[in-house]
Amino acid sequence: MAVGTVVRLDVYYSDCATCQCMSDDDDLEAEVRDLRAEVDALQTRITALESKLDTDPPPSVGDETATTEADTAAPESEATHGSETAPETGETADSDAPVDERNWERDIGMKWLGGVGGLALVVGVVFFIRLAIEAGYLGPLGRVLTGTAGGLILLAGGRYAAERQGYDRWGRLVAGTGLAIAYFSVYAAYGFESYRAAIGAPLWAVLLVLTALVAATAVLSVRDHAPAVAGEAFLLGYVTAYVGLDAASFVVSPAYVVLLTAGLVTIAAVRPWSRLVLGSVLPAYVLHIAWMNRLEPPEAVATAVLVATFAVYAAGVYVLRASDRTDRWHRRLVEATTGLNAVFAAILLEGVVRRLIPTAPDGVAVGAVGLALGGVYAVTESRLGQQDSAAGVLAVVLLAISVVLGADPFLATAGLLLLLCGALALGFRRDARAVRIGGHLVAVGTVAKLLAVDATELPAFSLADPLATAMGRPAAYLLGIAVFYALGRWFGGASTTVPSTDRELSVAAPYVWTATGLAVVLLGLELSGAGLSVAWAVLGLAFVGVGLALDDRSRRLQGVVVLGLVTTKVFLYDTQGLDTLARTLSFLVLGGILLVASYAYARWQGEEPLKRLAG
Repeated sequence: MAVGTVVRLDVYYSDCATCQCMSDDDDLEAEVRDLRAEVDALQTRITALESKLDTDPPPSVGDETATTEADTAAPESEATHGSETAPETGETADSDAPVDERNWERDIGMKWLGGVGGLALVVGVVFFIRLAIEAGYLGPLGRVLTGTAGGLILLAGGRYAAERQGYDRWGRLVAGTGLAIAYFSVYAAYGFESYRAAIGAPLWAVLLVLTALVAATAVLSVRDHAPAVAGEAFLLGYVTAYVGLDAASFVVSPAYVVLLTAGLVTIAAVRPWSRLVLGSVLPAYVLHIAWMNRLEPPEAVATAVLVATFAVYAAGVYVLRASDRTDRWHRRLVEATTGLNAVFAAILLEGVVRRLIPTAPDGVAVGAVGLALGGVYAVTESRLGQQDSAAGVLAVVLLAISVVLGADPFLATAGLLLLLCGALALGFRRDARAVRIGGHLVAVGTVAKLLAVDATELPAFSLADPLATAMGRPAAYLLGIAVFYALGRWFGGASTTVPSTDRELSVAAPYVWTATGLAVVLLGLELSGAGLSVAWAVLGLAFVGVGLALDDRSRRLQGVVVLGLVTTKVFLYDTQGLDTLARTLSFLVLGGILLVASYAYARWQGEEPLKRLAG
C-alpha cells in the first residue's frame, strides 16, 4: 500500500514538472514573438528614416533642420503604436524595394504629381470662374468670395494633411496653392479695373485683408516649421507693397516694405531662416526704387526709409549670427545678406544725399555706410565673439570708394595710402582678418588708380611749375612707392595661409615687387628714348647691388628683372627708334652696367657660389 502511494506521488510530481516546463516554454516563445515584432517595427522605422534622409536636401542647405524633424515626427509617432500601423503612413510603403527605386518613385508621386496637380487646380479654378462668369452665375463679388474661400479651404486642408496625417510635403504644397488662390482672389477686388468699379472696394480695405492673410500665413509657417510657405507669404507681401504704390502716397509702400522686413527679422529670431532674409533684400530695395521713381518723395523721407531698411537688415544679420546655427552654408548666406544690403544702401543713399545736401562732398553716403559696417563688425566681434567678414571687408572698401569720390586725384591717392596703412595696422593689431583683406583690396585699387587715373590726369614733372609738380604725377607715384616699400619692410617675414590650400605666401613680397614695378612705370612716364634706357639700367644695377650687399635674394631678382627689361628695350626698340648717337649711348651704358653687375655677382659668390645663389 505504501509502495503504491509512493508510485502515485512520483507520477503526480513528474506530471507537475512537465506542465511547469511546458508553461515556461510557452512564455519564452511568446516573449520571442514580441521581441521579433518589436525588431520588425524598428527595422521599418529605420527604413523610413533612411528613405527620407536620401530624399531631403543636403545638410549644407541646413536652413530647415526643424523641417526635417517635423517631416519625420509623424511617421515615427505612428510607428511607435505598433509594427502593424507603420506601413500605413505612406512613408514606409514598399520597404522591401531598393532605396533608389523608392526615392525616384517618391519624388514623382509626391513632388511632381503634387506640383502639377496644384497648378492644374489653380488653372481649373480659373476656368470654373470663367465658366461661371459666362453663364452669369457669379458676379465680381461672388468670384472674389468664391476664390478666397476655396483658397482658404485648401490652405487649411494642406495644413491638416501635413500636421495630422504626416503627409508633410504634399500638405505644404496644397497649402501654398491655397494661399496663392486666396491672395490673388482678394487682389482682384482692386487690381482689376472692372472688379474695382463693380465692387467698389477701397484700396485700404484690400491692403488690410492682404496684410492679414500674409501675416496669418507667416505665423502659421513659423509654427509649422515651413520656410517655403513663409517665403511665399512674404513674396506676396512684397506684391502687396507694390499694389500700395497706387495709393499715390509716399508713406504706404515704403512703410509696408520696412514692416515686412522687420517681420522677417522677427521670424529670424525664432527660426534662423537665412535664405528668406537674403531673398528679401532684392525685392525690398527694388520696391524702394520703384517708389522713388514713381512718386518722387522728398529726399529727407527717402533718406529715412533707406536708412531704416539698411538698419533693419543689419539687425537681421546680427540676429542670424546670434542663432545656434553654425554651418558653412548659413554663414555664407548671412555674409551675402550683409554685402547685398550694403551695396544697395550705398548706391541709393549716395544719389539721394546728393540731392538732399547739394553742398556735401561726393561719397559722404558711401562713407557713412562704410562706417556703419565698421560698427557692425565691432559689435559682432565684441558681443558674439564672431568676425563678420563681409562687414569688415566692405567697411574698408566703401571708405576707400568715398575717398576717391570726394577728393581730387592726388589727395585721393594720398587718402587711399593712409587708409591702407590704417587698415593693415588695425587688422594686425586686433587680429581682424577681414580688415586686413579689405586693406589688401585697397592696395590693389590704389595701384589701379595710379596706373589708370594718375598716369593721365596728374601733371608731369616740370621745373617751371614746382607747385604742380609737388602735387603731380611724380609725387603721387613716389608716395605710393615709399608706402609700399615701407609696408614690405614692416611685414618682414609675415606670411598668410591660402584658405583652400595649406600653402603659405609671403605678405611682404607682393608689396615690394609692386613698389619696384611702380618705380619702373614712373621712369617710363617721365623719360623716353636713351634717357629711359639709362635710367632703367641704373635702377636695375642699384637693386642688384643692394641685394648683394644685404644678401637679399628678392632684391637681386628685382634687379635682374629690370635689367632684362632694359636689355629687351635696347635691342628691340632702341636699334630702330633712336638716332645714331642715342642708340650708341644706350648700348654703351647697358653693356657697361651689365658687366659691372656680372662682376659684382662674381665677387659676391666667393668660394661657394651655388650655395649662395640658392639663397
